[in-house]
Amino acid sequence: MAALEKDLVEGDAQRPLRCLVVDDEAVNRMVLAAMLRGQGFEIIEAEDGERGCEICRTQVPDLIFMDIMMPAMDGFEATSRIKEMLGDVFVPVIFLTAISDEVQLRRCIEVGGNDFLTKPYSRMLLQAKIDAAMRVRAMHLDLARQRDELASYRNRQLRDLEVAKRILDNVGTREDLSLPNIRYVLQPMELLNGDIILAATRPTGEQCFLVGDFTGHGLPAAIGAMTVHGVFISMVNKGFALDEIVVELNRKMCALLPVDRFLSAAILELENETGMLKVWNGGLPDVLVRSAEGEIISRFRSVNLPLGIVAPERYSSRSVTMALQPGDQVIAYSDGLVEAHAPNAELFGNQRLEGAIAGPGSMDERFDALLESLAAHVQTAPQSDDISILSFRCEPELNTRGKKESAPKPVSKPPGHWGFLINLDATALKKSEPVATVMQVMDTAQGLGALRTPLFMVLTELFSNALEHGLLGLSSEIKQGPNGFADYYEARQQRLEALEEAELTIDCQHLRDAAGGVLRIRVAHTGLGFDPASLPVHMDQNVDFKGRGIRLVRSLCESLEYGDEGREAIALYRWSSEGG
Repeated sequence: MAALEKDLVEGDAQRPLRCLVVDDEAVNRMVLAAMLRGQGFEIIEAEDGERGCEICRTQVPDLIFMDIMMPAMDGFEATSRIKEMLGDVFVPVIFLTAISDEVQLRRCIEVGGNDFLTKPYSRMLLQAKIDAAMRVRAMHLDLARQRDELASYRNRQLRDLEVAKRILDNVGTREDLSLPNIRYVLQPMELLNGDIILAATRPTGEQCFLVGDFTGHGLPAAIGAMTVHGVFISMVNKGFALDEIVVELNRKMCALLPVDRFLSAAILELENETGMLKVWNGGLPDVLVRSAEGEIISRFRSVNLPLGIVAPERYSSRSVTMALQPGDQVIAYSDGLVEAHAPNAELFGNQRLEGAIAGPGSMDERFDALLESLAAHVQTAPQSDDISILSFRCEPELNTRGKKESAPKPVSKPPGHWGFLINLDATALKKSEPVATVMQVMDTAQGLGALRTPLFMVLTELFSNALEHGLLGLSSEIKQGPNGFADYYEARQQRLEALEEAELTIDCQHLRDAAGGVLRIRVAHTGLGFDPASLPVHMDQNVDFKGRGIRLVRSLCESLEYGDEGREAIALYRWSSEGG
């Protein structure tokens, strides 16, 4: 019917308007035809309803005059068939009648008629009826043109979206997401997903993940996802630390996204050999940790703003760490999961989520149980948001170290002698993130390459212990409370804002040796001291939240010593030009 509509649209300019007169009385046809020819119409005559239908199959008129009372096929049946035949093509029908019965006149409208003209014909009334019918016809033709333009635009947009989806699929991280300790689901509401799940492995073996939820859907989210993918994968492959990745992603999102758009995300890092998990949560629901026995043992709430809201110079990222046991499972997800609704509008909710993943069973069994619970709840209800779920477990036997052929060399510059010292007072501690600055200076001096990640972890732990336990007097026992890490970092923020008299020093000195180099990192503060002998030494003493960072530093460094009653920590990190 599109070709017929095109013929009707172009007919106004290329030919006279075509009028079909259907009447079994030859005199009536002759009189009406004469009137219509005087107004410029091309006339086609039909002596009954069946002949009128045949004519409409081969040449669609612009206007139809239809008599009601005819033998064989009356005007009602003929009009119904013509309307059904023409489908979306609109042709106004004016019924010709000598009756004034309201029931019959109502039926004229019910079968598709647009107006009626009573016999004998009045030239003035005929002109008025024709003018009204042509106005309605013009309106329908305009609507048909707009419909076709919208359909064409939509088809082009769908093709563009399909290309964008294909590009996103091709630049995905299937290799890193296909490792045996990972399960994930991405369920878009539209063709393009507003959620994103990424995975990459550092040259030093740490698995890094990003679960993100863009405001909005479609092409803007896809463009943002491409940018996030490029930054995240590139920085992980080059060995950048998690906090540095967060800062760069926020800078990119601020530059790319409009003011009403942002990216809620959780970025996670797992070192399988030691079980150390690092979590940064900016706007996503709680990241859950499930023990191998099936108990929810920790929740990492969002303590950061989403990416793309705060300007880079004012952005502060806070990540938290904990040590996992073999088999412990981490679950991160977008709010589309808990907000998925049943046909009666009831939300899936946190209770169903935790009920599905808790209890005995392997990670794969509980993940499948979660998907089954979600499907049973939603049933036939339409999806209202993108859904993304990522689950991974700690597997010390999983060898991810050195999997990348493009892994960078340990350092990009020859070992040299260099050093620097930074002193921070209370005001500076409130307004700066010195670890990133220290890393940048060391990278400029030595070109850290694959050393970036372990050195960042060492610096972060030494700085955090000096600030949080030494200057702020925080106790790790807070992390064991009902709200765990959330209470801890809320207390950290409050005490940091109230800090007045304090000083913290970071002193880095590097010397080259025959194999590569040795870096001496000294972190000192003016706060509370402690008895260094009370700290556990080995990672297998990992029984609570106390001292885990120190055990990690000792596992990475050649030595870690304390002085000045615990107010001074000195770590020696030795690296080799051959293997880091």
